[in-house]
Amino acid sequence: MKSKILYSPKPYFALAALFSLIPVLNNKYPNSFFRLAPAGWVEIIATAAGIYAAFKALEYWWAILQVRSEAKVWVFQAGQNRKVPKTFDHNDVVNAGRYVTRLVRNVDEDLREIKPDFTLDSLNRLGLYLPELLMEVEDEESGRIRLGIVGVYIGETLCRTKGWEWFFKSDPSLKQFSFLPSVIHKNGKTIDPFEVASKAFSEKKSLMTLLGDI
Repeated sequence: MKSKILYSPKPYFALAALFSLIPVLNNKYPNSFFRLAPAGWVEIIATAAGIYAAFKALEYWWAILQVRSEAKVWVFQAGQNRKVPKTFDHNDVVNAGRYVTRLVRNVDEDLREIKPDFTLDSLNRLGLYLPELLMEVEDEESGRIRLGIVGVYIGETLCRTKGWEWFFKSDPSLKQFSFLPSVIHKNGKTIDPFEVASKAFSEKKSLMTLLGDI
């Protein structure tokens, strides 16, 4: 699928603010700005340019909101479509563990922007980075990829810092994403790191708030 090109609205918001200042500055300092141009024309042109810049900023801002909204749906569906069969093959569970291990090894590449080091501080950085990851989600498969990367990082970080342990489960129908039903255990308690990731992607609660609720 070809990615849709999205533009940042920030430069246009800045331009709109700049154009709104031009008439004020020109009236206050008439000898410093546009000395040869009638003040009325300067105001009309600056106002028109400011309106256009503001319109473009809102257009790009709305496009980003739409993409993120659709991405949240894909990630949510990826989380909901996980199933654990009543009977399972031991080899499927082993393969699920291998997929998780592979994602842990690849974390330096998959999440390089947050400088992953499996510390609790890095989970805060991850939470702040989730809106950027949402922009990479275009369909359910890419939603599964981001859900898997984030869920594995959450689970592995809690294992390393809080003494939790992986309990691998497998949904063979998900193929390379068969590990998504896996959970972590500690003292009889269970956390589904992929459910935590899905909720964090929804942006209703921050990742650190979700982990604090556990």
